[in-house]
Amino acid sequence: MVIGTTSELTFLDSIGFCDTFSVTYHVPTLSTNDAKKVLEQLNVFAHEDIDAAAEAMNDMPIRKLYMLIEMAAQGAQGGSAEAIYSGKEKISISHFYDCLQDVVRI
Repeated sequence: MVIGTTSELTFLDSIGFCDTFSVTYHVPTLSTNDAKKVLEQLNVFAHEDIDAAAEAMNDMPIRKLYMLIEMAAQGAQGGSAEAIYSGKEKISISHFYDCLQDVVRI
């Protein structure tokens, strides 16, 4: 089984690449409420920061949300993701906003 994701479906279709897959499924971008549910489940932000983080992720694809969270979890100096994912630490909202600026440019 091969699963592929893309934000360039039109291009891939134009070169015939989409024909290699038997199913194409469109995943809509996340609303603020959807992003909030994902963030609550991930438990990587302080409770008081979840609404602000979710609002910043409005209309974001889930793939980009996970990339952003992974970047932010690494911390400003890098390498602190284990403490974030274990619940020992939370992502700093200011560092999250810094990462968000980088992701928006991607």
